[in-house]
Amino acid sequence: MTDAFEGVRILDFTQLEQGPSATQVLADFGAEVIKIERIGQGEIGRFQPPFLDGGYSPHWSATNRNKKSLSLDVKSPQGKEIVYELAKDADIVASNFRPGVMDRLGFGWDELSKINPRIIVAYASGYGLTGPYTHRRGQDLAAQAISGLMALTGSQETGPVPTGTFMIDYLASMQFAQGMMIALAAREKTGRGQVVDSNLLNAAITSHLQEGTTFLNTGQRFDRPTAGVAHAHNTALYGYYEAADGLWFTLIGEFYVDNQWQRSARACGLPREQVDDPRFQTIEGLREHTEETHRLLADAIAKFPREEIMARFEAQDVLVAPVHEYDAVFEDPQVRHNGLVLESEVDGVGPVKFVGMPVSLSETPGRLRHVPPTIGQHNDDVLAAAGLSPRRIAELKAAGVVGTETDRQQAGEPAAWS
Repeated sequence: MTDAFEGVRILDFTQLEQGPSATQVLADFGAEVIKIERIGQGEIGRFQPPFLDGGYSPHWSATNRNKKSLSLDVKSPQGKEIVYELAKDADIVASNFRPGVMDRLGFGWDELSKINPRIIVAYASGYGLTGPYTHRRGQDLAAQAISGLMALTGSQETGPVPTGTFMIDYLASMQFAQGMMIALAAREKTGRGQVVDSNLLNAAITSHLQEGTTFLNTGQRFDRPTAGVAHAHNTALYGYYEAADGLWFTLIGEFYVDNQWQRSARACGLPREQVDDPRFQTIEGLREHTEETHRLLADAIAKFPREEIMARFEAQDVLVAPVHEYDAVFEDPQVRHNGLVLESEVDGVGPVKFVGMPVSLSETPGRLRHVPPTIGQHNDDVLAAAGLSPRRIAELKAAGVVGTETDRQQAGEPAAWS
């Protein structure tokens, strides 16, 4: 099978989520991604609990399939030379340290572009490579706060609320992957590499680009809505409701159909005078009476079990969706159909499941080629491919420049997951 990024080599210094999720995207579609890791410890993401047998972290493994691991002392002269040798044939060097760290290590753009003018040096950070915040540590929650995303989320009663997961880490990682792909495409035209600069703050800002563009041009603010309504500029027909059995669902009755209020009110069994109330027949009227209409709907919905009330809305051609508790998400038939649950055997751990690839291609699909690596699992393979002899590799291991984790495993020690 042909893979879309077959022949692309990435030297991957990234850790945690923002960087590894991005390099995994290219790895899923065929790129050779070589994780450069600390000897005996690996990247810090390996230490995220809970753990399976042998110290295997599912949290870490979620972003590190289809990669190789090279354990190396990159601060030693010999370790630096190995990185430079690998960089000669690499397409991308990716990192998500604070700005300046890769330069101090000797692996920044100025140094690597001399070795390989076609190389793409891709940086992911908290706030960008330059500017007043470059000294700050980047973190998902900080980006949500500074960007205004938290101010848009929550209700008047709760105040600002963060997302339920590290959403900006993931969004920024996808933009990081996009930047690397764009740079690869540009190199086909120019023959030259370049710097990719991706950061958490930009990702968080662009997550609400529609509201931001509207504000910049009209000054319209987007205050938090009343409880139960999804956004301040929407109505009670765009919100979330609790049914009689304690289960929740979302109502998306404001879009796609005409006579929005009448359809929703009939679904809830409201009396005719409320269905036809002239105050509620336009979006402007619904916005003006958000609290009243939300209360009417919430009281009526609370009389029905979730399945029944959702069926009543669907009979009126009004869109609804269940609010899945987490244990129901991966049992959803469409989630399963879309291939978002993968499973493979991991030596010493057993069967391990992964969240699958979100994008499908008919000719060059992404695939699970390799499970996440143990620390230094591919030391011999990577260094041999770089032209080092078995004797030289053995010397580097003896000197502590290259890790010996796999050698110890072959001698009977447990696999080095962390």
